[in-house]
Parts: sequence; C-alpha cells; structure tokens
Amino acid sequence: MGMSVEQRLTLLEKRLQLVEDELAIRNVMTRYGLAVDCGDVPAALSCHSEDAVYTVSAPTAGRDDGEPAEDLKLVGHQAIRDMLTSDMHQSLLPNCAHTVGPVCVEVAEGVAKSTGYSRLYRRENETFNLMRLAINEWHFKRRASGWVIVSRESRLLGEDEARQLLTRSAFNPASG
Repeated sequence: MGMSVEQRLTLLEKRLQLVEDELAIRNVMTRYGLAVDCGDVPAALSCHSEDAVYTVSAPTAGRDDGEPAEDLKLVGHQAIRDMLTSDMHQSLLPNCAHTVGPVCVEVAEGVAKSTGYSRLYRRENETFNLMRLAINEWHFKRRASGWVIVSRESRLLGEDEARQLLTRSAFNPASG
C-alpha cells in the first residue's frame, strides 16, 4: 500500500526544510565573508553565536612579513571582534575578498556542518593575489532568528590537519 497524501506532504515538508536550511547556512558563510571585506564588524559578529570558537592555522600566511605562527584560537564575540579590528586585518581593507566554496553541507536536527575550501584574495595596485587557500570545517546551530556559526576550523592547504578535515567529510559524511 502506498503512502497517504498526508504522509507524502510531511516528507515533502521535511525535504524542503533541509533545502532551506542548507541555503541559509551557505548564506551565513557568504555574509560573514562579505561583512569582513567591507569592515562591518557587527554584521560579521551576528553570523556567530556569542561563544563561537574560531581556529586559524598559520594566521600570517600570505603576508610578506608573515613569520610562521602558532594557531590562532578565538573564543567568543570579543575575541573575534579584536581580530577583525586588529591592525593586521584592517590593513587588508578595502582590497580583500574572502570567498568560500565549494562546500559540502550536512544538516541534522537544529545543527549542521560544512566542509570545504576558502580563499583570501588581496589586491595590490592592479594585481590580484591569492593570499590564503584553506580547508574549513564549520559547525552551526539553528536559533529562532536563523542559523549561526558555533565553530570554524581553518587549515592551510597542505597541512596534515587540512587533509584530516577533508577526509572526515569526504569519506564519512555522517560524522561530525
């Protein structure tokens, strides 16, 4: 015996919700990049939970004077605000573009994970240079107001940790 109309509608509603959630998550990642590129710190922070954790490997990569550095670990809005208003980040404006993708997005009940690539481009005179190419794993939670970032780990392409992020997502998509 086939499904009833009500059962089919319920399944369709669930599928549509997953599609809407995935689109909203992709938009949060994009909005964050656009906000940091134009120096809109409040908009960038609104993409994150108050206690968000952001880990960046080799934070000075791509800079002429950038010495190898330890991972940068930011916890909470104030730490993220401090990074975005730092002289190092402000020196990129307005000549930078943070881009994300392609990414895989996995949505479950009220939480989600996205794994994929990010790039940081910088314009110097009339030349556009790739400063950073990284693998990222993002975690999100749904609030009444929409999806927010609860954590992000960004690892430079070529690092063992970057490959681990990719492997976890590519070969075990249900994890995380």
